Amino acid sequence: MLAAGGVAVSLAGAALAASAPSASAADSYPRPAITVAGGNTVIAVQTPADGLEFYWNLHGTNLWRSEQVAPAGTTFSAPTIAQDGNGVVIAAEGASNSLDFYWQQIGAQGWQEEYVGNARSTYSAPSLAVTDDGVIIVAEGPGNCLNSWWALNGTAAWHYESVAYFVTTFSAPVITYHDGYANVAAEGPNNSLDFYYQKDDASGWDAETVAGAGTAYSVPAITGNDGSANIAVEGPNNTLSFYWQQDGRTGWNLQVVNGPLVDGAPSITTVNQGFGDGVCITAPGPYDYCAVNGTGSWVAQNPRTVLPGSDPSITANDGSDNIAMFSYEGGLYFYWEDSNGSFHQETVDPLVA
Repeated sequence: MLAAGGVAVSLAGAALAASAPSASAADSYPRPAITVAGGNTVIAVQTPADGLEFYWNLHGTNLWRSEQVAPAGTTFSAPTIAQDGNGVVIAAEGASNSLDFYWQQIGAQGWQEEYVGNARSTYSAPSLAVTDDGVIIVAEGPGNCLNSWWALNGTAAWHYESVAYFVTTFSAPVITYHDGYANVAAEGPNNSLDFYYQKDDASGWDAETVAGAGTAYSVPAITGNDGSANIAVEGPNNTLSFYWQQDGRTGWNLQVVNGPLVDGAPSITTVNQGFGDGVCITAPGPYDYCAVNGTGSWVAQNPRTVLPGSDPSITANDGSDNIAMFSYEGGLYFYWEDSNGSFHQETVDPLVA
C-alpha cells in the first residue's frame, strides 16, 4: 500500500500537453506481452502478418530464441501472457472477433490451442490472470460490454460470465488475481475509470467507480500489492495517475506522478529491489517510475535508448525490472535493470515488425 497524497518527483523541464488524447502516440505496433516463466523472461507479440510469436531467453544471458505460437491470419490483438503452474499460457483476439487460448509446458515444444470465445465475442486485447486453480480471461465484448471466461486447470471447458452490461466499457480491460479475488479495471463512459471484483467460487461481479468522468484516457494497468489493489492510467492533461485501495476498504486514493507527459497506456508490476517492496510503472514517454510501499515518493528512471513504437510492458524478474517494447523502426527490444539501477538494452528481434 502506498501512502496517499502528493508524489514528489523532481524532473527539470517537465511539460504537460493541453489535453489528453484517447490513443497513444506510441501505437505503431501492438504492445508486447511479458512475464517470467521458469525463472526466465518470456515475451509474446502479434506479428505484422497477424500471427503470434513467442520469445524466451535463459536468465542472465542475452541470447533470445523464438517460436511460432500461431501462423499468419490468426491473431488480431496484442496478446496477454502468464505462467500457470509448470506451463505458459497466452490469450489473444482471434479471427472474426473470437478469443483464442494457447498453452505450452515449460521446456516443451509446440503449442496447444483452445477456443474460448465464439465469433463476435471479443472486441479488444484480452487480459488473463492465473487463479489458485485455473485461468480467467476478460475482454471488451460487443456493444461496449465486459465479458469474462474461466477454466479449471487440466480441463478444456471454458465458462462464460458477464462482468458488465452494454455501454459500460471503452477500453481493453485488465485483470489481476490476489488474496482470493479477481480484480478488473477498465475505462468507463466519458473517460471514467471502473473497477470490478469477484471472490473465488462466487458468481456475479461487484462494481465500483475508481474515478469519475474525465479521469482516464488509456487502457489502465492493475496489480495486487501488499494487501491493496493498485491501478495506473493516463490521466487528464497527459498526467500519470496512480490509484490504490486497501483490500476490504471502500474509496480509492489518488496520486499524480509528476513528470513529463504520458501519451498512452502504462504497465505496472510489483518489485523487491533491495530497498524495499513497492511498484514500478513503465509508460510511453522517456521515464519509468518506482515507489516503495508506504512512502508516496516516486523515483524516475530513463531506461530507453530507442524511440518507442508501442506502449511498453513491464514485469519483474529476480528483483530486476524487465521491459519489452517495439521501436519505431520495428525491432523488438528488451531492457533489464542491474543491482546498481542501470538499465541494459537487448535486441530480441530486429525484424519481427
